[in-house]
Amino acid sequence: MNEERVPVFAPHIGVDTLKHLTDALDVGWLGMGATTKEFEERIGAFLGLRERYVVAVNTGTSAFHIALRAAGIGQGDEVITPSFNYVADHQAIRASGADVVMCDIRDGDLGMDCEKAAALITPRTKALMPLHFAGIACDRAGVYRLAESRGLRVIEDACHAFGTEIAGTRIGADGDIAVFSFDPVKVVTSIDGGCVVVGDAEERERLQRMRLLGVDKDTTERYRNRRAWEYDVVSEGYRYHLTNILASVGVSQIKRADEFIASRQAVCREYNAAFANLTWARIPASDFAGVSPFIYSLRVLSGRRGAFIEHLSSRGVDAGIHFVPVHKHTAFAGARRGDMTVTDRVIEEVVTLPLHSNMRRDRVERVIDAVVSFA
Repeated sequence: MNEERVPVFAPHIGVDTLKHLTDALDVGWLGMGATTKEFEERIGAFLGLRERYVVAVNTGTSAFHIALRAAGIGQGDEVITPSFNYVADHQAIRASGADVVMCDIRDGDLGMDCEKAAALITPRTKALMPLHFAGIACDRAGVYRLAESRGLRVIEDACHAFGTEIAGTRIGADGDIAVFSFDPVKVVTSIDGGCVVVGDAEERERLQRMRLLGVDKDTTERYRNRRAWEYDVVSEGYRYHLTNILASVGVSQIKRADEFIASRQAVCREYNAAFANLTWARIPASDFAGVSPFIYSLRVLSGRRGAFIEHLSSRGVDAGIHFVPVHKHTAFAGARRGDMTVTDRVIEEVVTLPLHSNMRRDRVERVIDAVVSFA
Protein backbone atom coordinates (compact mmCIF):
# COMPACT_ATOMS: atom_id res chain seq x y z
CA MET A 1 0.00 0.00 0.00
CA ASN A 2 1.31 3.43 -0.96
CA GLU A 3 2.06 5.85 1.85
CA GLU A 4 0.08 9.06 1.94
CA ARG A 5 1.90 12.09 0.60
CA VAL A 6 3.35 14.59 3.04
CA PRO A 7 1.72 17.96 2.19
CA VAL A 8 3.47 21.31 2.45
CA PHE A 9 0.64 22.65 4.63
CA ALA A 10 -1.74 20.86 7.00
CA PRO A 11 -3.95 23.02 9.25
CA HIS A 12 -4.36 21.76 12.80
CA ILE A 13 -8.09 21.66 13.49
CA GLY A 14 -9.29 19.73 16.53
CA VAL A 15 -12.43 19.19 18.57
CA ASP A 16 -11.79 22.47 20.38
CA THR A 17 -12.24 24.37 17.11
CA LEU A 18 -15.40 22.45 16.31
CA LYS A 19 -16.80 23.30 19.76
CA HIS A 20 -16.05 27.02 19.32
CA LEU A 21 -17.66 26.95 15.89
CA THR A 22 -20.77 25.18 17.15
CA ASP A 23 -21.11 27.60 20.05
CA ALA A 24 -20.86 30.56 17.67
CA LEU A 25 -23.55 29.10 15.43
CA ASP A 26 -25.80 28.49 18.45
CA VAL A 27 -25.65 32.19 19.36
CA GLY A 28 -27.47 32.93 16.12
CA TRP A 29 -25.54 36.13 15.29
CA LEU A 30 -23.51 35.10 12.25
CA GLY A 31 -22.04 38.44 11.18
CA MET A 32 -19.42 40.61 12.85
CA GLY A 33 -20.15 40.63 16.55
CA ALA A 34 -19.03 39.83 20.07
CA THR A 35 -16.80 36.94 19.00
CA THR A 36 -15.01 39.22 16.55
CA LYS A 37 -14.32 41.55 19.46
CA GLU A 38 -13.09 38.63 21.58
CA PHE A 39 -10.72 37.57 18.80
CA GLU A 40 -9.30 41.10 18.60
CA GLU A 41 -8.82 41.19 22.36
CA ARG A 42 -7.08 37.82 22.36
CA ILE A 43 -4.78 38.93 19.53
CA GLY A 44 -3.88 42.01 21.56
CA ALA A 45 -3.20 39.95 24.68
CA PHE A 46 -1.10 37.42 22.76
CA LEU A 47 1.01 40.13 21.16
CA GLY A 48 1.37 41.97 24.47
CA LEU A 49 -0.16 45.21 23.22
CA ARG A 50 -0.23 48.33 25.39
CA GLU A 51 -1.92 51.43 24.02
CA ARG A 52 -2.14 49.75 20.64
CA TYR A 53 -5.24 48.52 18.85
CA VAL A 54 -6.36 45.53 16.77
CA VAL A 55 -8.90 45.72 13.96
CA ALA A 56 -9.88 42.33 12.51
CA VAL A 57 -10.95 41.95 8.88
CA ASN A 58 -11.88 39.20 6.45
CA THR A 59 -8.45 38.70 4.78
CA GLY A 60 -4.87 39.80 5.09
CA THR A 61 -5.15 41.58 1.74
CA SER A 62 -8.09 43.62 3.04
CA ALA A 63 -5.97 44.46 6.08
CA PHE A 64 -3.18 45.82 3.88
CA HIS A 65 -5.62 47.88 1.82
CA ILE A 66 -7.29 49.68 4.70
CA ALA A 67 -3.98 50.01 6.58
CA LEU A 68 -2.61 51.95 3.63
CA ARG A 69 -5.73 54.10 3.38
CA ALA A 70 -5.87 54.76 7.13
CA ALA A 71 -2.25 55.91 6.90
CA GLY A 72 -3.30 58.45 4.29
CA ILE A 73 -1.67 56.72 1.34
CA GLY A 74 -3.43 57.14 -1.98
CA GLN A 75 -3.33 58.46 -5.52
CA GLY A 76 0.10 59.65 -6.65
CA ASP A 77 1.99 58.18 -3.69
CA GLU A 78 4.61 55.44 -3.81
CA VAL A 79 5.20 52.51 -1.45
CA ILE A 80 8.50 50.62 -1.46
CA THR A 81 8.25 46.89 -0.85
CA PRO A 82 10.24 43.77 -1.78
CA SER A 83 9.46 41.96 -5.01
CA PHE A 84 10.21 38.76 -3.09
CA ASN A 85 6.75 38.25 -1.63
CA TYR A 86 3.27 37.13 -2.58
CA VAL A 87 1.38 39.64 -4.71
CA ALA A 88 -1.23 40.51 -2.05
CA ASP A 89 0.84 43.44 -0.74
CA HIS A 90 1.36 44.84 -4.21
CA GLN A 91 -2.30 44.52 -5.20
CA ALA A 92 -3.30 46.29 -1.98
CA ILE A 93 -0.91 49.14 -2.75
CA ARG A 94 -2.46 49.52 -6.20
CA ALA A 95 -5.97 49.31 -4.76
CA SER A 96 -5.10 52.23 -2.48
CA GLY A 97 -4.27 54.31 -5.55
CA ALA A 98 -0.52 54.35 -4.89
CA ASP A 99 2.27 53.02 -7.10
CA VAL A 100 4.33 49.95 -6.26
CA VAL A 101 8.11 50.37 -6.13
CA MET A 102 10.02 47.12 -5.69
CA CYS A 103 13.34 46.69 -3.91
CA ASP A 104 15.83 43.87 -3.43
CA ILE A 105 16.35 41.70 -0.33
CA ARG A 106 19.30 40.74 1.86
CA ASP A 107 20.88 37.35 1.28
CA GLY A 108 20.88 36.35 4.95
CA ASP A 109 17.30 36.87 6.18
CA LEU A 110 15.60 37.44 2.78
CA GLY A 111 14.13 40.67 4.13
CA MET A 112 14.19 44.21 2.75
CA ASP A 113 17.62 45.59 1.84
CA CYS A 114 17.39 49.02 3.44
CA GLU A 115 20.35 50.46 1.55
CA LYS A 116 18.80 49.53 -1.78
CA ALA A 117 15.39 50.75 -0.60
CA ALA A 118 16.89 54.11 0.34
CA ALA A 119 18.13 54.58 -3.24
CA LEU A 120 14.54 54.27 -4.50
CA ILE A 121 13.01 56.99 -2.31
CA THR A 122 11.55 60.00 -4.13
CA PRO A 123 9.37 62.91 -3.00
CA ARG A 124 6.37 60.69 -3.83
CA THR A 125 7.44 57.90 -1.45
CA LYS A 126 5.15 57.68 1.57
CA ALA A 127 5.76 54.26 3.12
CA LEU A 128 7.95 51.19 3.42
CA MET A 129 6.31 47.75 3.49
CA PRO A 130 8.86 45.12 4.63
CA LEU A 131 8.17 41.38 4.90
CA HIS A 132 9.28 39.13 7.77
CA PHE A 133 9.88 36.11 5.54
CA ALA A 134 9.10 32.66 6.97
CA GLY A 135 8.60 34.22 10.41
CA ILE A 136 12.24 35.34 10.62
CA ALA A 137 12.42 39.07 11.31
CA CYS A 138 13.88 41.32 8.64
CA ASP A 139 16.29 44.17 9.44
CA ARG A 140 13.48 45.86 11.34
CA ALA A 141 15.73 48.34 13.13
CA GLY A 142 17.18 49.37 9.77
CA VAL A 143 13.72 49.78 8.28
CA TYR A 144 12.63 52.09 11.09
CA ARG A 145 15.86 54.11 10.96
CA LEU A 146 15.35 54.68 7.25
CA ALA A 147 11.68 55.54 7.70
CA GLU A 148 12.39 58.00 10.49
CA SER A 149 15.19 59.70 8.55
CA ARG A 150 12.92 60.24 5.54
CA GLY A 151 9.58 60.84 7.22
CA LEU A 152 7.95 57.63 5.98
CA ARG A 153 5.29 55.34 7.41
CA VAL A 154 6.09 51.67 8.00
CA ILE A 155 3.49 48.98 7.31
CA GLU A 156 5.02 45.66 8.37
CA ASP A 157 3.95 42.56 6.50
CA ALA A 158 3.95 40.25 9.52
CA CYS A 159 1.69 37.67 7.88
CA HIS A 160 4.44 35.03 8.25
CA ALA A 161 5.40 36.13 11.74
CA PHE A 162 2.47 35.95 14.15
CA GLY A 163 4.24 35.48 17.47
CA THR A 164 7.80 36.21 16.35
CA GLU A 165 9.77 38.12 18.99
CA ILE A 166 12.59 40.63 18.71
CA ALA A 167 14.45 41.10 22.00
CA GLY A 168 11.48 39.64 23.86
CA THR A 169 8.86 41.86 22.21
CA ARG A 170 6.46 40.36 19.71
CA ILE A 171 6.21 41.98 16.31
CA GLY A 172 3.20 44.31 16.35
CA ALA A 173 3.63 45.31 19.99
CA ASP A 174 5.57 48.42 18.99
CA GLY A 175 6.43 50.36 15.87
CA ASP A 176 4.02 51.86 13.36
CA ILE A 177 1.50 49.56 11.60
CA ALA A 178 1.59 45.75 11.48
CA VAL A 179 -0.57 43.47 9.36
CA PHE A 180 -1.25 39.80 10.09
CA SER A 181 -3.02 37.08 8.13
CA PHE A 182 -5.09 34.19 9.47
CA ASP A 183 -5.73 32.37 6.20
CA PRO A 184 -6.05 28.56 6.00
CA VAL A 185 -2.32 27.79 5.99
CA LYS A 186 -1.04 30.22 8.62
CA VAL A 187 0.18 29.23 12.12
CA VAL A 188 -3.13 30.53 13.50
CA THR A 189 -6.10 30.41 11.15
CA SER A 190 -9.63 31.78 11.19
CA ILE A 191 -10.25 30.00 7.85
CA ASP A 192 -9.86 33.41 6.22
CA GLY A 193 -9.04 36.59 8.05
CA GLY A 194 -6.48 39.19 8.96
CA CYS A 195 -5.94 42.17 11.20
CA VAL A 196 -4.28 45.55 11.39
CA VAL A 197 -2.43 46.68 14.52
CA VAL A 198 -1.98 50.43 15.01
CA GLY A 199 -0.87 52.72 17.82
CA ASP A 200 -3.16 55.64 17.06
CA ALA A 201 -6.77 55.69 18.30
CA GLU A 202 -7.95 57.85 15.39
CA GLU A 203 -6.45 55.42 12.91
CA ARG A 204 -8.23 52.56 14.68
CA GLU A 205 -11.53 54.40 14.25
CA ARG A 206 -10.80 54.99 10.56
CA LEU A 207 -10.01 51.31 10.13
CA GLN A 208 -13.22 50.28 11.91
CA ARG A 209 -15.28 52.49 9.62
CA MET A 210 -13.51 51.44 6.45
CA ARG A 211 -13.90 47.72 7.11
CA LEU A 212 -17.70 48.14 7.13
CA LEU A 213 -18.73 50.54 4.37
CA GLY A 214 -17.79 53.76 6.15
CA VAL A 215 -20.64 53.47 8.68
CA ASP A 216 -20.00 55.45 11.85
CA LYS A 217 -21.77 53.50 14.63
CA ASP A 218 -21.81 49.89 13.51
CA THR A 219 -18.71 48.58 15.29
CA THR A 220 -19.92 49.45 18.79
CA GLU A 221 -23.35 47.91 18.25
CA ARG A 222 -22.16 44.83 16.40
CA TYR A 223 -19.69 44.06 19.19
CA ARG A 224 -22.88 43.54 21.25
CA ASN A 225 -24.41 41.29 18.55
CA ARG A 226 -26.76 44.11 17.55
CA ARG A 227 -27.13 46.59 14.72
CA ALA A 228 -27.46 50.36 14.72
CA TRP A 229 -30.59 51.40 12.81
CA GLU A 230 -29.73 55.07 12.89
CA TYR A 231 -26.31 55.78 11.45
CA ASP A 232 -24.31 57.91 9.07
CA VAL A 233 -21.81 57.00 6.36
CA VAL A 234 -18.84 59.27 7.01
CA SER A 235 -15.94 57.90 4.94
CA GLU A 236 -14.91 55.53 2.18
CA GLY A 237 -15.70 51.97 3.10
CA TYR A 238 -15.50 48.35 2.06
CA ARG A 239 -17.12 45.09 3.06
CA TYR A 240 -14.09 43.73 4.88
CA HIS A 241 -15.48 42.81 8.29
CA LEU A 242 -14.73 39.47 10.00
CA THR A 243 -17.77 37.41 11.02
CA ASN A 244 -18.41 35.83 14.41
CA ILE A 245 -18.23 32.41 12.75
CA LEU A 246 -14.73 32.84 11.36
CA ALA A 247 -13.62 34.68 14.50
CA SER A 248 -14.70 31.70 16.60
CA VAL A 249 -12.23 29.53 14.69
CA GLY A 250 -9.56 32.15 15.31
CA VAL A 251 -10.33 32.23 19.04
CA SER A 252 -9.94 28.46 19.29
CA GLN A 253 -6.63 28.62 17.44
CA ILE A 254 -5.06 31.53 19.30
CA LYS A 255 -5.65 29.75 22.59
CA ARG A 256 -3.16 27.16 21.30
CA ALA A 257 -0.77 29.54 19.52
CA ASP A 258 2.15 29.03 21.90
CA GLU A 259 1.79 25.25 21.55
CA PHE A 260 1.66 25.48 17.76
CA ILE A 261 4.71 27.77 17.61
CA ALA A 262 6.79 25.59 19.94
CA SER A 263 6.01 22.49 17.87
CA ARG A 264 7.05 24.25 14.66
CA GLN A 265 10.26 25.55 16.22
CA ALA A 266 11.18 22.02 17.24
CA VAL A 267 10.72 20.68 13.70
CA CYS A 268 12.69 23.58 12.18
CA ARG A 269 15.58 22.92 14.56
CA GLU A 270 15.48 19.23 13.67
CA TYR A 271 15.54 20.10 9.97
CA ASN A 272 18.47 22.47 10.48
CA ALA A 273 20.45 19.83 12.35
CA ALA A 274 19.75 17.19 9.70
CA PHE A 275 20.57 19.44 6.74
CA ALA A 276 23.43 21.55 8.12
CA ASN A 277 26.19 19.54 6.40
CA LEU A 278 24.56 19.17 3.00
CA THR A 279 27.00 20.69 0.52
CA TRP A 280 24.32 21.44 -2.07
CA ALA A 281 21.93 23.33 0.22
CA ARG A 282 21.69 26.31 2.57
CA ILE A 283 19.59 26.16 5.70
CA PRO A 284 17.88 29.20 7.27
CA ALA A 285 20.28 31.43 9.21
CA SER A 286 18.32 31.08 12.46
CA ASP A 287 18.19 28.93 15.56
CA PHE A 288 14.44 29.74 15.69
CA ALA A 289 14.59 31.18 19.20
CA GLY A 290 11.75 33.69 19.34
CA VAL A 291 10.70 32.84 15.78
CA SER A 292 7.16 31.82 14.88
CA PRO A 293 7.94 29.78 11.76
CA PHE A 294 5.24 29.86 9.10
CA ILE A 295 7.33 27.92 6.58
CA TYR A 296 10.71 26.21 6.46
CA SER A 297 12.61 27.30 3.37
CA LEU A 298 15.69 25.43 2.15
CA ARG A 299 17.90 26.90 -0.58
CA VAL A 300 19.08 24.41 -3.21
CA LEU A 301 22.27 25.54 -4.94
CA SER A 302 23.90 25.08 -8.36
CA GLY A 303 20.68 24.97 -10.38
CA ARG A 304 19.52 21.68 -8.86
CA ARG A 305 16.17 22.79 -7.44
CA GLY A 306 14.05 21.15 -10.15
CA ALA A 307 15.77 17.80 -9.70
CA PHE A 308 15.43 18.14 -5.92
CA ILE A 309 11.68 18.78 -6.08
CA GLU A 310 11.25 15.80 -8.42
CA HIS A 311 13.23 13.64 -6.00
CA LEU A 312 11.04 14.67 -3.06
CA SER A 313 7.91 13.97 -5.10
CA SER A 314 9.17 10.48 -5.93
CA ARG A 315 9.47 9.90 -2.18
CA GLY A 316 5.93 11.12 -1.53
CA VAL A 317 6.94 14.51 -0.13
CA ASP A 318 5.42 17.67 -1.53
CA ALA A 319 7.34 20.93 -1.83
CA GLY A 320 6.45 24.53 -2.58
CA ILE A 321 8.17 27.62 -3.92
CA HIS A 322 7.90 30.91 -2.02
CA PHE A 323 7.80 33.00 -4.15
CA VAL A 324 7.42 33.84 -7.80
CA PRO A 325 8.72 37.41 -7.42
CA VAL A 326 6.25 40.13 -8.27
CA HIS A 327 8.51 41.87 -10.80
CA LYS A 328 8.20 38.72 -12.93
CA HIS A 329 4.39 38.99 -13.10
CA THR A 330 2.87 40.53 -16.23
CA ALA A 331 0.67 42.96 -14.32
CA PHE A 332 3.68 44.45 -12.48
CA ALA A 333 6.35 44.22 -15.17
CA GLY A 334 6.22 47.99 -15.69
CA ALA A 335 6.44 48.95 -12.01
CA ARG A 336 9.49 50.89 -10.93
CA ARG A 337 12.14 48.76 -9.29
CA GLY A 338 15.78 48.77 -8.31
CA ASP A 339 18.59 46.28 -8.66
CA MET A 340 17.27 42.74 -8.05
CA THR A 341 20.54 40.80 -7.88
CA VAL A 342 19.78 38.90 -4.69
CA THR A 343 16.10 38.37 -5.47
CA ASP A 344 16.86 36.98 -8.93
CA ARG A 345 19.32 34.49 -7.44
CA VAL A 346 17.23 33.44 -4.45
CA ILE A 347 14.11 32.76 -6.50
CA GLU A 348 15.97 30.00 -8.32
CA GLU A 349 17.02 28.36 -5.03
CA VAL A 350 14.19 28.48 -2.47
CA VAL A 351 12.12 25.39 -1.74
CA THR A 352 9.46 25.22 0.97
CA LEU A 353 9.44 21.92 2.86
CA PRO A 354 6.45 20.54 4.77
CA LEU A 355 5.95 22.18 8.17
CA HIS A 356 2.81 21.70 10.27
CA SER A 357 1.69 22.54 13.78
CA ASN A 358 2.08 19.42 15.95
CA MET A 359 3.56 17.68 12.90
CA ARG A 360 3.32 13.91 13.00
CA ARG A 361 6.58 12.15 13.82
CA ASP A 362 6.41 9.88 10.78
CA ARG A 363 6.01 12.90 8.49
CA VAL A 364 9.02 14.68 9.96
CA GLU A 365 11.15 11.56 9.48
CA ARG A 366 9.95 11.09 5.90
CA VAL A 367 10.84 14.66 4.99
CA ILE A 368 14.31 14.36 6.51
CA ASP A 369 14.95 10.99 4.82
CA ALA A 370 13.81 12.34 1.46
CA VAL A 371 16.01 15.43 1.68
CA VAL A 372 19.23 13.76 2.85
CA SER A 373 18.88 10.98 0.25
CA PHE A 374 19.17 13.52 -2.59
CA ALA A 375 22.61 13.46 -4.16
